[in-house]
Amino acid sequence: MSDKLSKRISLGCIPYINALPFSLQLAKHKEIDLYTASPAELLTLLIHRKLNNALTSSFGAISHKLNYLPDFGIAAHKRILSVNLYTVPTFFNGKHTRLVSTQESRSSIELLKILCHYLWRVPIPEILRLPTHEVIQQSSDNCTGLLLIGDAALHHPKIPGFTTYDLAAGWYDLTQLPFVFAIILHNTSGKEESLLSQVFTKALNYFETHPQEVVQEAYQRTRLPKPLLQEYFTLCQYKLEDEHYESLARFQTYHEALCQSA
Repeated sequence: MSDKLSKRISLGCIPYINALPFSLQLAKHKEIDLYTASPAELLTLLIHRKLNNALTSSFGAISHKLNYLPDFGIAAHKRILSVNLYTVPTFFNGKHTRLVSTQESRSSIELLKILCHYLWRVPIPEILRLPTHEVIQQSSDNCTGLLLIGDAALHHPKIPGFTTYDLAAGWYDLTQLPFVFAIILHNTSGKEESLLSQVFTKALNYFETHPQEVVQEAYQRTRLPKPLLQEYFTLCQYKLEDEHYESLARFQTYHEALCQSA
């Protein structure tokens, strides 16, 4: 490996369009080697130290006490459109339920469990994890709920036979706080932290002054209507403030209490 290559920082990033305000510029940075994968895959790589940095599931900071870079992430206030629970009426009747979820999710599955127990006060469903294309093919005859995240959820705001619930809206109903879906988890030194902070700052500043470039790229990738994409990016929050960290702490408290009661 050359000296030049060895100085590049490997950075994992979720592949969804909600990460474009960061990833579009990060991919162009000469000191960043960007790798895209699902939140679940990135978190596994971090846990096993096969990757040192990743914009991925916030649940990793709770489940495995991973460090995270402050100030940046992907959060939603009141609703998000891309983390959807689809249910049949019997999902909420208090009896045994079966949910089919995408394999890509980590934070969203934990959020669902918390909402079932503390907001809706229904049993946590049996969860079967399948590839996203198989989740979409499920019918209300063989399950009582579905869970989709990311671009697939944006493409399927409704699924025949099911009613859609936005999980960010559910979290707001429970806590009056935004939900933090993704943060920058790391196993790195202070030097890499400093560089990552700089490049994320520049990427976010560029997005804030050139939002249409991100919308256009998202349109090219998804062919979703541009008005929907514009609305979507206004719902996403990328600069994390005190209320976001309060939300993360609340997420951890609920998760730990749920584990103790299991």
